[in-house]
Amino acid sequence: MRDFDNPYTVGSYKPSAIYFQDSDCLEYVRCDVPNIYRRVDEFLTLVVSMEDREPIGFTLKGFRNFYSRKYATKSKVPEFRNLVCLIEEIVEEIGNDIFQEDKRKAYRKAIEIAKDDEVQLTDIPRQAHA
Repeated sequence: MRDFDNPYTVGSYKPSAIYFQDSDCLEYVRCDVPNIYRRVDEFLTLVVSMEDREPIGFTLKGFRNFYSRKYATKSKVPEFRNLVCLIEEIVEEIGNDIFQEDKRKAYRKAIEIAKDDEVQLTDIPRQAHA
């Protein structure tokens, strides 16, 4: 019973993004603290801590459309499940539309959060396939 207090024996936590069908977005927030959502553009919203104003997560909008056009037939490819790759694909697709420095910084911060936390999309809902 001593092992119950040891977090390494109970199970492992894997940071995962969540898909919200009603708003058609993926969201990842690394900690449960009071926050605000700061919209960057039509695809990206950064989740910012109210305490220190540092980004603690992100929301990617329009996931179903993007997924069905680019990845529906490749859903078993491990690279897709890594959100760093997904964000990079979105940046590549919208390309020069991210010309303002503040937008570039926001996308870099979302990529940094996804990379540092090794965020995965572990469960692609059926609704995203339709």
